[in-house]
Amino acid sequence: MFPRRLRTQLIIFVIAQVGLLMALAGFYLQWQLQHLVEKELGARLIALARVAAQITEKTAAAWPVTSLLPGDESSRRMNELSRELLPLAESLNLSRLLIFNSQHEIYFDSRRELAIGQEYIRLRFDASEIARTFRGEASSAKLFTAADGQPFKAAYAPLREENQIRALVGVEGSAESLQAVAETRRVLSTIGMIGLLIASITGVLFARQITQPLERLRQAAVAIGAGQTPALLDITGSEEVAFLARTMEEMRQAVGRREQNLRMMLAGVAHEIRNPLGGIELFAGLLEKDVPPSLQPQVQKILQEVRQLKFIVQDFLEYARPAESRRQRIELSALFGEVREALGESAKNIKWKMEISPAGAVEADYSQARRMLLNLLRNSIEAMHGNGEIRITAQGLNNQMAISIYDDGPGVPPDLTEKIFEPFFTTKSQGSGLGLALVRRLAEQNSGRVELLPNAKGAHFRLLLPVAPTASSA
Repeated sequence: MFPRRLRTQLIIFVIAQVGLLMALAGFYLQWQLQHLVEKELGARLIALARVAAQITEKTAAAWPVTSLLPGDESSRRMNELSRELLPLAESLNLSRLLIFNSQHEIYFDSRRELAIGQEYIRLRFDASEIARTFRGEASSAKLFTAADGQPFKAAYAPLREENQIRALVGVEGSAESLQAVAETRRVLSTIGMIGLLIASITGVLFARQITQPLERLRQAAVAIGAGQTPALLDITGSEEVAFLARTMEEMRQAVGRREQNLRMMLAGVAHEIRNPLGGIELFAGLLEKDVPPSLQPQVQKILQEVRQLKFIVQDFLEYARPAESRRQRIELSALFGEVREALGESAKNIKWKMEISPAGAVEADYSQARRMLLNLLRNSIEAMHGNGEIRITAQGLNNQMAISIYDDGPGVPPDLTEKIFEPFFTTKSQGSGLGLALVRRLAEQNSGRVELLPNAKGAHFRLLLPVAPTASSA
């Protein structure tokens, strides 16, 4: 359906636009915030590493730190170093303060978990920053996640002995400030969800503003196709929609005038033809009684062609001037009996197979129902060239009576299934092309429909008309 297509596309477009914008803004804000926090934390840790390096250089002025050997953990020099650095690490809330050489071998560990000379494996991940610091430039490493899942960051400062960098001071600090970034991420996610909800509501309202007038235009186009006259000028909306409504109204009026002129022309032509046809039929009937037997077939041929022309003229008249339906209860068995009589000589070689319940009845205009069945049966007879079998069935189907007409003719090609119901379309050498078009119009006028269904052999036309209520329900 039209609204599901365009309206859904507009809603998705609005939500996608807002969602993408908010996602990009959120990612950028989060990245920028985390970058600033990391940068500030790195600068702070570098400053602390430099302070720790200066204190270490003063404390170990008389003896080099690099002279510490495995087993010196309880030595006087280590105790002096611990007395200066441990309070510093605790007061600055550092998670670890250590001194190490280029082989990542420890001289001092504030946690006292690593012995002198033991390699600190984690330093391998900061190899580039450590190499840069050994060249004299203090640096901070990338954010790292500990085994407990908590993020922390490390910074390094050079430790000089005799004006040469022989070791580094490293400090590790918990990145608790990044929790604010995580909290910001949650806030942004909440804002994003609220934004998407608002975008959804806005998208629905925006799409409705656009698609409602277009939907009314679509319904009006369907109504015009069904022969109705919708109020197109009452459709409001944007300038483009109003223009379309005015244009469609002008087109509808033009089509109505053209159709009215066509019907007037058809009615006029039919009347002009019907009068002389009546005279021809009358005089041919008189001539049939007076001519010798050898000329009887020719006169009968004249009468047959005149009757065929009368049927065509009647189609023109009924199509040009459709009468209002006056519905009543119609017994199908009686109606088919009358229709078979009306077919006359054209159906004398037809084998009939009727499967109609005597109680079967429809509610429709009698003359119009008769006309519909007459046209359908004549169509089948002409398709079989007057010879063959016609099977007629009638059964209830969802409050309608489904009247099926089967014939033994060549059938209808699939590509012509819909075209055969169009006015003036015909595959016969004779005929107006209005028979089936008139059946469709009369069926719709009586709240029914006609359709051509697939069949293994021949054609299968099904006419659906409302079932007549029973006497008790009436």
